[in-house]
Amino acid sequence: MTSETQDLIAVRLSQAEESLAAARLIAQQNMRLGAMDRIYFTMFYCVCALLASKEFGPSRDGNVAAKFHREFIKTGLIPQEIGDRFKRATQLHHDADFGAKTPPDAARLQDLLADADSFLTTTKLFLAKQ
Repeated sequence: MTSETQDLIAVRLSQAEESLAAARLIAQQNMRLGAMDRIYFTMFYCVCALLASKEFGPSRDGNVAAKFHREFIKTGLIPQEIGDRFKRATQLHHDADFGAKTPPDAARLQDLLADADSFLTTTKLFLAKQ
């Protein structure tokens, strides 16, 4: 792995950590849309870090989720449950932003925060083995 790749992974993990911290703070203020946005981006940055570990740069076609599923979930490198968490967060993020649906309630946000935390931990554990 090149030093540029390692730097990109470090940046993406830092973004994920900051995004998760922001999600927690925003959720405490009962700002559900903002919290959902930060939860989604926590997972998105993790996926970007994982893809970088396989030398995939930023996606020009916006197909990050498909690449993640193909390279990590289908191959069994990352558990299916983690892939399902990203899929749920993506759908909730899009529903709240574009589908004119209300964001998840406070109890559901807590579950999603736990999912994002688990996603970040799984990402770090996987990358530590590379």
